[in-house]
Amino acid sequence: MKQEKGISVVICFYNSSERITPTMQSIFLQEGLATISWELILVDNASTDTSVALAQKLIDEAAFPNASIVSESKPGLNYARKKGIDTAQYDTVLFCDDDNWLNPRYVERSYNFLKENDAYGVVGGNGVEACEVEPPRWFEKFKSIYALGCRRDGDVTNVYGAGMCFRKSIFDDFEPKMTDRKGKSLSSGGDSEMCNYAVAKGYKIRQVCDNTFQHFIPKDRLTKSYLYRMARGMGQTKAQLILIKKNNSKMATGVFYRMRLDTKKLFTHIFKLDNVRFVFELNRVYSYWITLIRA
Repeated sequence: MKQEKGISVVICFYNSSERITPTMQSIFLQEGLATISWELILVDNASTDTSVALAQKLIDEAAFPNASIVSESKPGLNYARKKGIDTAQYDTVLFCDDDNWLNPRYVERSYNFLKENDAYGVVGGNGVEACEVEPPRWFEKFKSIYALGCRRDGDVTNVYGAGMCFRKSIFDDFEPKMTDRKGKSLSSGGDSEMCNYAVAKGYKIRQVCDNTFQHFIPKDRLTKSYLYRMARGMGQTKAQLILIKKNNSKMATGVFYRMRLDTKKLFTHIFKLDNVRFVFELNRVYSYWITLIRA
């Protein structure tokens, strides 16, 4: 079905009352959209706090003319994002996480890139940390785990779901196989699943490093215990993505190659006396193999 030209900004949230205010304010302050049709869609993923009431209050106070709040009762970020895609009335969709603060031209630049480049189906930006407290020394080595930084200013194989902008038509028939973030689980990969889907349809993906957004990192996510939880989520995500790609065939995932690679990584960090990296990799490797074995 042909979509109306414009852009739908989608914010998915779950119990986000403590972080959604600056995120929504960054949307209300977007510039350069006077000649572009656009809307804001907030998807409540079964919140149990005051997030919905707060979001509605912020919309009312800003007198924002084209905003709506919809619900997705099935837990999981991917399902909430799919609800946002299905609800969107415009041909371009942009995901803004509930802890992202977009620069004032982020939406305009993302939309115009896809409008001017037909070969590309997805474009992403560059996440810059906005830490609640001074980050620990190990944080620099793990920024990409927090969806921060620019992998490459140019063509890439995937971009972070945070700030991802894409052509809605690509995902009209998309049915996610992964839940992505669900409750307290840190398993993710929904963005990679979507990017893989776009590439399979013949589209290219671009990351634009000077189109930035701030990613708020609260103090409870700057601890080693949280970092190691993310490592376990990464391991689970990697296994799930490979199983999807290999049609659920465990042997086709390169079992022996992966085993050698993981063993080498663990010993490398032991020899370097990098305790944080070693424990991180140990958690990631353990979660990967447990997920693969149980599949």
